[in-house]
Parts: sequence; C-alpha cells; structure tokens
Amino acid sequence: MSAADSLSFSNEAFTDFLLPTHRAAMESALRDVRAQFGKTYHVALEGKEVRAKKTFPSLNPSRCQEVVGYAVDADLRLADRALASAERHFLSWSRRPVEDRAAILRQMAVLLRQRKFEFCAWLVFEVGKNWAEADADVAETIDFLEYYAALALRPAPSLVSVKGEINEMRYLPLGPVVVISPWNFPLAILVGMVSAALVTGNTVVAKPSHQAPIVAAKFMELAQDAGLPDGVLTLITSQRVAVGEYLVKDPRTRMIAFTGSKAVGLKINAIAAKTVKGQP
Repeated sequence: MSAADSLSFSNEAFTDFLLPTHRAAMESALRDVRAQFGKTYHVALEGKEVRAKKTFPSLNPSRCQEVVGYAVDADLRLADRALASAERHFLSWSRRPVEDRAAILRQMAVLLRQRKFEFCAWLVFEVGKNWAEADADVAETIDFLEYYAALALRPAPSLVSVKGEINEMRYLPLGPVVVISPWNFPLAILVGMVSAALVTGNTVVAKPSHQAPIVAAKFMELAQDAGLPDGVLTLITSQRVAVGEYLVKDPRTRMIAFTGSKAVGLKINAIAAKTVKGQP
C-alpha cells in the first residue's frame, strides 16, 4: 500500500437488498445466527476465558421470550482485573509503531466486510433493527475503523515558527481508556470509540450496554482474529450500575468515552471533573 493509499478514506457502500444475491445472503446469515442462539459469552482476560458465576440473558426485542445469548454479569472484582490488565499492557501497546496499530484496525475492517451479513443478522436479532438499519450500522463501523486508521497515520500539524524557538506538536497516548456504549448503535458507536482509543496507543476496557452484549462479544472475537494483542482490549459485560461507576471513578482510568443518556453523561462528567487520590 502506498503512503497516499494509507491516508485515503471513503465511506463504505450500503448493501442493496433489492438484489437477489444480497437478499439470499442475508436470509442465510439469519438462519446461521439463529442456530447459535443460547450460547454463553465469557469475559476474556489477557486471552484467557474467565467463567463468572452469574450470567444474564440477552433477549430478542421482537420476540421477548427468545434468548439470543447469555453474557457474564461482571462484578467489581472482574472490573478491577480488567483495569489492571489494561494498565499492565499499556506500555508495550503505546510503544508499538502507529503503522502496526493502524494495520490491525484495517484488518478488522477487512474481516467485518467479509462477515457483514452475519453482523447484520446479530443486530436484527439483538436490538431489533431492520435489514437496512443493521447494514448502515455495520457500514458505519467499517468507516470508523478505516477513518481512524488513516487519521492516525497523518503527521501532526506544523506549528508557527518563532525566531529563537523550536515548536512542535506530538500526540501522546494516555493510558487505560474506559468506553461505555449504548444499545441503539451497539456496533458502530462501540467500535468508533474503541478504535480511536486503540490506534492512538491507549488500552481499553469496554463496557457495552447490557441490552446488546452479544454484538459486542462478536466484535471482540473479530478483534482477536485481526491480530489485536491480548490485554489491549477487554470487554466487560454487566447489568450492574456499580460496575460502570467503578470503572469511571478508578484513578487508573485516564480517559472516558461515553455515549448514552443525558443523566448518566452528566454524572460521569461530575465524577471525572474531580481528581482522586492516585490519579496522574
């Protein structure tokens, strides 16, 4: 790939479901995904599966008795382990060349294109999207991966030169980033916030909405397939409000990326505005 190609970006095309081949592919994906209903998705810490005692069901909102899958109901102990892992792996990940980090994001985009209909099917079943809305969610996810990969490779802007001074701008990773994402765009918003943090050298603890944990778990699988090192991204699923509050308040958390309600956003803002003991 040339330098110019690595910096280019164009939006992912939407799927035309009027085409018989696309309709057939989507129908096949819906059958394949339905056949996977009822599985339990455990938390992976540094590449090792952690089997928690408590799980909760993710239900199909269109058929409220239908279980799409089961997710771990993480507690504060598991949240603490996730942050410890993010802190432990930050130094090695932040020192990895930005070209390598961007290449992993691009590989995620490649794999997501290959599995587009499958991810659309998960979105249909877990959050009740129609085919077109699910496809738009996946397309936006691919856009985020490609855009942030390209943006990270662009040089920092030049600063005004002043006689007698040497001025330069550098981008520095911060450390563990906590990402809290909503149910309505459970793939695009989650991956958008995660990918921006990862490509800039931060490690991430992601807590998706408890209403869409399976879509997030499927992305975690894809990230691992794309070559993301163990410990760089940890997914914590939980129904407990206390888990999100713990991640936000912990002094190891260097940045918070949140999309959700006004009430929760204002609460997070109030918490983050206070320096706590042990915070850099």
